[in-house]
Amino acid sequence: MSGTPRGFGSPARTQILTLWPVAKKCYVNIKEKMKAIQLIIIITGTSFLFNCTTTRPISTGGITAYRIDKQEIVTNSLFDSKDRTISEADIQRLLKGKILIPDTVRVAIFKYSSTSINRYYTNWWTDEEYLKTQQSFVDELVGQIGGAKKVKKVIPVPTLMTSTTPNMTQLRETAVRLQSDILIVYSITSDIYYKYKVFQKNEAKAFATCETILMDTRTGVIPHTSIITREKIMIKDQQDLTDTETRKKAERDAILSTLVETGKQISKFLDDN
Repeated sequence: MSGTPRGFGSPARTQILTLWPVAKKCYVNIKEKMKAIQLIIIITGTSFLFNCTTTRPISTGGITAYRIDKQEIVTNSLFDSKDRTISEADIQRLLKGKILIPDTVRVAIFKYSSTSINRYYTNWWTDEEYLKTQQSFVDELVGQIGGAKKVKKVIPVPTLMTSTTPNMTQLRETAVRLQSDILIVYSITSDIYYKYKVFQKNEAKAFATCETILMDTRTGVIPHTSIITREKIMIKDQQDLTDTETRKKAERDAILSTLVETGKQISKFLDDN
């Protein structure tokens, strides 16, 4: 549209020449506006491409996680079975994630160490009273945990399924063989307070501590632990031939008291999660 239009008569030509500068200026303005619109469209499209994705994948040693606002639900173990360690990326996933406990669970329980009360029995492995006492400890804990609404079955882990000093990985594998969703490992220590051993006669005051961990078998994560200590004071009665008998009963009752409280806390945790 450059130059002067030709091929028109004199009056028409005069009128066109008069309007031509205005028309040319309008054409230039329209052309510039079209370029500006095209530039805006390009910028808008580029911005949209960069912002349409809200999550970015993060490499976590062969597992792809996503940075999201909601807590990630951990459904499988992140522990390396070879050296029982986890990567830095998986540490972050575990700390930010959460464990979901099924509505119905099977629970395996394992006593990690022998009860110290066996010192009262010379041949404790064949002593009837000792064996019945140990069974009462197991029955008490099984009964408390079995009372939880979510618990379908409680399975005591036989010692023949584990080594003498099993680690967490071995215990988890044992729970898997028993098809247990939850593994509970507990250890009991007990004794008589020193002053009751030395100075007090016909009376005994015992204490017992039960340490417990609860492991989610699927992930290897331990979402609950407890350390419960209870005391029991016992006065010697006519049935107790010696002070040792009184001390033994005090210790036994202290242990039972810790197991009752331990079982209640585990049941509450299972029902609340």
